[in-house]
Amino acid sequence: MRRHTPSLGFVLIALSVMLTLTASRAIAQSTVAISEQWNARLLALDPARPADYFNLAEEISDAFPAQATGVAGSTATNAAQNEAQRELARQLFALAGALNTPIFGRSAMLAISELAISTQSRERALAAAEIVGGRGEKKSVFRPESAQIEALARAFSFYRKGMGTKALSALRQSDADALLDAISDAIPGGAAAMRVECKSMRANTRVYLDPQHERTLMLIELALRRGELRGLGLDIVVHGDRPLIEIDRDDVASLWQIDPKRVWWRDGAWSAKQ
Repeated sequence: MRRHTPSLGFVLIALSVMLTLTASRAIAQSTVAISEQWNARLLALDPARPADYFNLAEEISDAFPAQATGVAGSTATNAAQNEAQRELARQLFALAGALNTPIFGRSAMLAISELAISTQSRERALAAAEIVGGRGEKKSVFRPESAQIEALARAFSFYRKGMGTKALSALRQSDADALLDAISDAIPGGAAAMRVECKSMRANTRVYLDPQHERTLMLIELALRRGELRGLGLDIVVHGDRPLIEIDRDDVASLWQIDPKRVWWRDGAWSAKQ
């Protein structure tokens, strides 16, 4: 009778499932441990006193680095406990900001940005901080002037023809230099590299650009000319393929990433009932 040896793939899948279950249990146990540590303070929270949420969030986040070092041999448990503590602090900051945005909004978002574990989350929190702080509406939007676009288009044209001196001259007109810097990430090699190439171009010498390079410059020009009417594809050409940060200050749940009705700590979780 033949014995069937489990395949390597089956073993890896089984191991992955076991690790996932172990991590889930560790996180659940750590969440309970964290909540018990601060339970009396959490139970005493009242939405009529948003400052209490903010102050407790600061205490929990301040305690985080000391506990993050952990003890040798308990890495998984420490990691789960750190994550649970980080999330609890984030929720408290978010509730404080949602309950009294004029007073705690910007400070809460900045604190949340410090707790973020990904670049995208941190950038979102920083952008939201400006909006809830009343600065977002005053920030300049990427809307170049027509004269800027025309001057940059002339610079691109001269650049493609190998007329470096004329390209640089065009960039000095109508603040086209600033526009070039604003879209530097979209230009192959960046704005600085384009300027260096322009300075190195010799008069009456034909420059052979990579077809993709030339196409990119033409797409950038098209995207700038179409402005707000441009599609996502052209927008990616100008700003790169980074995810767009969309923040609606009127959508409290989305803005703070919490349920604004669940403001009472009951039985180890946030509840809408007092």
